[in-house]
Amino acid sequence: MNKTLKTLLTVTASLSVLNAAPTWAAVNEHRPVCSPDGSQMIYMLKSELTKDDWELYLLDFDSQVRTRLTNHPGWDGYAVWSPDGSKIIFDRQNDGGEDKNPWIMDVESQRIKPFGHHDGWVSISDWSEDNRLLGFQELEDRRDLVILNKDGEIVEQLTSTATHNEHDAHFSPDAKMIAYANGAIDGNETTLELINLEEGSSTVLHRSIGRIYGISWTPDGSKIAFVDAPGGEDDDADIFVYSLEDESISQKTDDPSWDHMPEFCNSAEIMYFTSYRSGEERIYQINPDPTPVFKIERDRSK
Repeated sequence: MNKTLKTLLTVTASLSVLNAAPTWAAVNEHRPVCSPDGSQMIYMLKSELTKDDWELYLLDFDSQVRTRLTNHPGWDGYAVWSPDGSKIIFDRQNDGGEDKNPWIMDVESQRIKPFGHHDGWVSISDWSEDNRLLGFQELEDRRDLVILNKDGEIVEQLTSTATHNEHDAHFSPDAKMIAYANGAIDGNETTLELINLEEGSSTVLHRSIGRIYGISWTPDGSKIAFVDAPGGEDDDADIFVYSLEDESISQKTDDPSWDHMPEFCNSAEIMYFTSYRSGEERIYQINPDPTPVFKIERDRSK
């Protein structure tokens, strides 16, 4: 049975924590993704309430009502919205630890079913207006980008490299370009790259000695947010924004903890992300502010 909980959005001058008043201990939130109209957000949550499994929750911004979408002994996460906001596709892994597989859910009824039948691990990362699905397929520890149709069938393989793993791919708002991360098999030496689907060309936008991931486009397609962790798993991660107009990069967070999973929410100015600044992984919001460094004060009194 789904449980509906209310959450309070506490806003500070420039940056705010999304859920400032948890009703249970050891809350961890991950990978926020906004609906196409910006009215709702789906994110992953792991807590005592979920028996320390990752489950999917839906937050309605106007009502501040939070609804649990999945209740499964295993791993559910990395949701992708359909263009009309009526469905999501997400990754599911059972307790047995086999490959994750995509499932599709009707958001209103919460009915779910497996999405396609694939070899290895197939993960969907984006869904375009013309019903093309973008993601990766991992076979024998090798990931390549693929395009699928609305029935979950792989119709095109975009990359084929033995020494690198391509992942976290997202269509530009007009679906003419794809931004993605391209990293070495060991997870380091990652590049932020851009595929121009009309020209069939590929461009490297940024290089890191560590990990790049967490890609998100602004609604107008002029900027791309991404995470750079230069030291890989042993270093902190921060959020940067690449401007396609002048090819510049600006840093949006600077904190010794991990700031990652940025998401523009129907606006080029408002961004959500998750951070371990409080000791738990929580969702925060950046409001418009010209300074590159933001200070978060957790309000634990409410």
